[in-house]
Amino acid sequence: MSAEQALFDAYREWLRLARATHRAIGKRDWTFLLECQRVIQEMQPAVSRLTEAARKEWKQQKVDGEAKEKKLRRVILELVEMVDSNHELLQTCRTEALFQRQKLEQAGRNLKRLQNSYALSRSSAWTSFS
Repeated sequence: MSAEQALFDAYREWLRLARATHRAIGKRDWTFLLECQRVIQEMQPAVSRLTEAARKEWKQQKVDGEAKEKKLRRVILELVEMVDSNHELLQTCRTEALFQRQKLEQAGRNLKRLQNSYALSRSSAWTSFS
């Protein structure tokens, strides 16, 4: 397999994982999300090496390097758009989670006030019987 083919295969896999990450965020499957991110992170050094190897291959074969770079940029742009979309979706989830947390904290404070008000009224009733 040529370095170019291996490079584009690696980018296709990266894009597949980015799409899987998007689905994981949508389903709030944080375990799967972390696994996808781990695999992507492990792939990055290989993609860098493959990029260098493909560029060397293009020079050795005396092919139109500009056309190859343009094709590579299109693939990278698609990946960047997917990563940006994932980031936006993750930010939306984070905002929703923070809002839910605030609601729960407010409910907890309300419950505490209720408990305190009942605790005070019960203790004063017991003191009247002594």
